[in-house]
Amino acid sequence: MLIHPGKRAPLARGRQEDWEEAREAYLLEHAPGLKEHSAAQQRAFRQIDEEAQSRHPDPTPDDIAAAVAAEAALPYRKRTEAQLRRNFEPLAAHLPQDIRSRRKRFVQRGQRAWNRANPSPLTDERQRALMAEFVKTYAKAAHA
Repeated sequence: MLIHPGKRAPLARGRQEDWEEAREAYLLEHAPGLKEHSAAQQRAFRQIDEEAQSRHPDPTPDDIAAAVAAEAALPYRKRTEAQLRRNFEPLAAHLPQDIRSRRKRFVQRGQRAWNRANPSPLTDERQRALMAEFVKTYAKAAHA
């Protein structure tokens, strides 16, 4: 591997993960209010996930059988339109994917709404300043 002046060598995978963990811990420790914001965000997101799971549970085999029977009862033209919408994928394979995508949309919508209502106390300027401090201290500790 050629070493180019001015370019940093990529960190080893384990070292990169250590760097990420140390950076997150440093930000949580030195940014006022970030630890509380992060804890509140995790609680809210966990609640959103639980609500999504209860609103959009995984289909049971009985649910899939009922959906297949309902689709079979449709007139040919309507049945073909439904099959076209899912690219002729079997309904038994399509339903679980459809439920997962609905659940994911619900979670993402809830998370975006929470983030809009509760902005992070860490501004871009403050994050850049903290990162500069972190790089100085972490680089010294890594070389020592």
